[in-house]
Amino acid sequence: MTHTRIAKIVENLTSTCIQKPIGFNDFIDELPRSGELMLRNIFQLFHDMVHSYISEVVDEYPGDSESIGFLKYNLDNLFIHDTQKPFFADRLFSNRLVALAKSFRTSAVPNKIFIFKGPAGSGKSTFLNNLLDKFEQYMHSDKGLLYEVVWRIPYEAGIGRGASETSGFMPYPDGSVAGNHPPGGFLEIPCPNHDNPVLLIPRKHRADLLKEIIPQADLLKRIFKHRQYQWVLKNDPCTICSSLFDALSERFSIKEILSMIFARRYLFNRKQGIGLSIFNAGDDLDKTIVRTNDTLQKYLNDFFKDSNKVHYVFSSYAHTNQGVRALMDLKSRNVQRFLDLHGIISDEVHKVLDLEERIQSLFIVLMNPGDLEQIARGEEMADGTIDTSLKDRIHEILVPYVLDYHTEIKISILTFGDQIKLRFMPHVLENFAKIIISSRIKKESKAIKEWVKNQRTYEKYCDPDFFILKMELYSGLIPEWLTKEDRDSLKADVRRAILAESEGEGHEGFSGRESLQIFNEFYSRYSKKRPITMGHLNEFFRDENNKSRDKLPRDFLKHLTNLYDFEVLKEVKDSMYAFNEEEISKTILNYLVAIPHNVGDVVKNPYLGNEEFVHSTDFLDIVENHLIGYNAPFYQRVRYREEAITEYASYTLAREVHVEGRKITETKQYQEMFAQFTRTARESVLEPYVNNNNFRCAVKEFGTSDFEKYDSKLKEKILVLFKNLNEKYSYSTDSARTGIIYVLDNDLVHKFKP
Repeated sequence: MTHTRIAKIVENLTSTCIQKPIGFNDFIDELPRSGELMLRNIFQLFHDMVHSYISEVVDEYPGDSESIGFLKYNLDNLFIHDTQKPFFADRLFSNRLVALAKSFRTSAVPNKIFIFKGPAGSGKSTFLNNLLDKFEQYMHSDKGLLYEVVWRIPYEAGIGRGASETSGFMPYPDGSVAGNHPPGGFLEIPCPNHDNPVLLIPRKHRADLLKEIIPQADLLKRIFKHRQYQWVLKNDPCTICSSLFDALSERFSIKEILSMIFARRYLFNRKQGIGLSIFNAGDDLDKTIVRTNDTLQKYLNDFFKDSNKVHYVFSSYAHTNQGVRALMDLKSRNVQRFLDLHGIISDEVHKVLDLEERIQSLFIVLMNPGDLEQIARGEEMADGTIDTSLKDRIHEILVPYVLDYHTEIKISILTFGDQIKLRFMPHVLENFAKIIISSRIKKESKAIKEWVKNQRTYEKYCDPDFFILKMELYSGLIPEWLTKEDRDSLKADVRRAILAESEGEGHEGFSGRESLQIFNEFYSRYSKKRPITMGHLNEFFRDENNKSRDKLPRDFLKHLTNLYDFEVLKEVKDSMYAFNEEEISKTILNYLVAIPHNVGDVVKNPYLGNEEFVHSTDFLDIVENHLIGYNAPFYQRVRYREEAITEYASYTLAREVHVEGRKITETKQYQEMFAQFTRTARESVLEPYVNNNNFRCAVKEFGTSDFEKYDSKLKEKILVLFKNLNEKYSYSTDSARTGIIYVLDNDLVHKFKP
């Protein structure tokens, strides 16, 4: 490697590793360009950090007027990618975390301790470690731009004379003024509380100065009107910076004092406890409550002639001011640390000898359920309840076991490798995850039972306690098998009530570690099967030697298998369906035009270029079989026809076509008829093949030379079936063959026949 290349590498390293302080004037000049970043407290910073790591936000139902904003946030960049150990945030937890971050952004956050509570094995420690590691990385990025105060006080050659009298000032290389002692010409005093340099502008002048230097109306409006920026106008600098400013003002002008104020990047360093600090339960309590710097204090005493005007003393809390201070577990010595935090939060200040420290940090505590009650008992609260003043200062965020089956699948895939997906029949891996999650959900769902009026409607493909339905809603999805009535009544208040029930769930059942152990046992037993089917899943969890079966809800496997049967049948039917939608559209239009006429009339269809056709009973039967069912009695058909005529004349034509100017194919009546006709056609598509042995044999022999012996029409049907199963539902050839045979052998067509 040449010397030139080595020099280049060293130069790049230097530019990325060294952050040189900038003068106060440069800091002010930067505000109009980067004020959105520079004027952030820890809570705004947390919000921006979390959102910077969100790679995708998905709303599956963007037009839903009853949406409650339960969105799919992809937090993999925050918790999975480039981490030593991944944390898996399901949809429920992701929404809780994002909601917390948004609350930080939109309000002047009240002083609280933020407790992340969850059972052992839920991943709380991994969550916090990854969160703070990424926070540290964020602060080193351009998006994490934040400054803290560092003083550079020139050392006078003639101590005792004012600045205007001394001739010992020398320029720094950057152009600012310096003295000639000690080496370097100035005494550097970092603010231990990490004050933002804007606080060194005297408060009575701060608003006027900001109006002068920030031309952007929107940024100024936020600073002066929004609660999260109140600190910019109202807060004072820390006691040390205030005393320095006051002491210097006796000898220097304001302009000269401001020239001694520098701004340097505030960079979190967890190892050094700067900006980030985590305490484990076994860590010793801090024996040195008061921190100081003897060398700096000596210089200050010398500079100010031992006037006792500046005391460079602070506590360990100063290191994480405008940062994060976290307790990893509410046990042992962390109990005392927690109670100390409560005192700081309540009083908003911390006493260090005679000085006051105003601490504004993000206090995070991890704990297991019941820990607070133990502390309450330890504090001699007879009834075991939590003191009201303490309770008011606590904000809980739940970190339960995963309740979203998509996340449970992701855990297995990232643990055992992406190739496991290829070993399973479609839906089987998802069903494994649902079995695990069923152990974590409470049996009774008051919200669902109040919402779903006719619960027997779903008995063929959902369990009576609605575990399956709740799992879908927890993952943000509304099942297609819901009736129109129940879908329409799924209002925002119902959704909130259902999601609220999740707060009491995920604290029991299989832990994350147990679920991986169970999956490992299952996969080891069946990994050589091609493919792994629902039958293997039933065999494994029904095994009398499998102790995990005791944690599952009664008959849950049976109901989950019913849903699987329903889904596979639907996919096979849908893949078999090859009706020409153009012909269906033509049939619906002919029906609408024909029903006002008598049977036997020759009818012209204005929507098809006045094409003529003979109105017949057979035609009515064909259409109405698809619209109201093959078994509908004659009186029901007559009534349906009369209602259709009335709607066509009074609403479809009179309003939608003639007044609103819609095309006939855009009207509500046409679209509902088209959807129903299509749905019925799909439902009956397998009927001719259920007892057709030739069809069954041809499916089994698909992909072999023996397949060629079947007639071309049958082969074409089966080719379309396999092709659609692959393209629409990701079935491989083997899994498609297995699925079709499963449908036929278990007579699923008749099992789900209306």
